[in-house]
Amino acid sequence: MRAIRNTERVLKNKGVDRLLEIERERGKSLKIEDIHDQVAGVYPKVMIDGDMDAGAWSCGMVAGLIHDIPTVKELIDRIMADAERLILERLAGLIGVESRAALKVA
Repeated sequence: MRAIRNTERVLKNKGVDRLLEIERERGKSLKIEDIHDQVAGVYPKVMIDGDMDAGAWSCGMVAGLIHDIPTVKELIDRIMADAERLILERLAGLIGVESRAALKVA
């Protein structure tokens, strides 16, 4: 949306592909009305209806770090395992324990 001075980082999907196609066709004569369907009312379509291809929706750079979509259980299990590992490693460092097994409560 550079032609209308409204750039943003968006997640690539079919709606964005269509938006880019329209931008290429219109060039510098692009107007917001030309892309209205790809940018207006997208968030409810994505977040409520689950239509991931609804149009352009903003995302941060972190979107590039997503490599899988785990179940809620898998995600919580990962978080808990990471938390336990971090706590044990830091505790071991604080008290000078060489083995993580030494920190496990029987």
